[in-house]
Amino acid sequence: MVRAVSTLRRLSLTALLASTLAGCLPYSQNEGVYELIPTETLRDDCDLLEKFQGNLQLNLQIAGRVVRADFGVQNMQLLGYVLEDGEAFTADGSVANVSTTVDGTNECLLDQVRVHLDATTVCATKFSGQMRLAYDANNNTDCTCELWIRFDGVQGNTPCEGNP
Repeated sequence: MVRAVSTLRRLSLTALLASTLAGCLPYSQNEGVYELIPTETLRDDCDLLEKFQGNLQLNLQIAGRVVRADFGVQNMQLLGYVLEDGEAFTADGSVANVSTTVDGTNECLLDQVRVHLDATTVCATKFSGQMRLAYDANNNTDCTCELWIRFDGVQGNTPCEGNP
């Protein structure tokens, strides 16, 4: 004879399972403001690194596996996710119709500015990664530029206190 499971018991079991799955995720990256310190320039068509040197900052927020970062260049917002292993993340963002100067003198109306970022956690206050920043201007090739860098993202002035 099969005994029916009560609805209350079924709901309690579902709520218990949902709360355990939604809680702890295996990432150790702190949230907050990170300074992106370039370690290698792979490509810089229009001296963009020099232009953005003081604005390479991320305000990182993580909710579950969703990554959101306010990026200092063009007040852009990046959205992405923590990768399956929990020690790396990726994020993308774009801003449309940006008026800027390229190469110090060339006034440009850009169709969009795009950013793609991949990073791997080193410790709770540091990550390393690559970033691609692209200026897209369909009507003016002099305004089309890309910046590709490798960087370290450091929170505060204490990267990896006592850790690698």
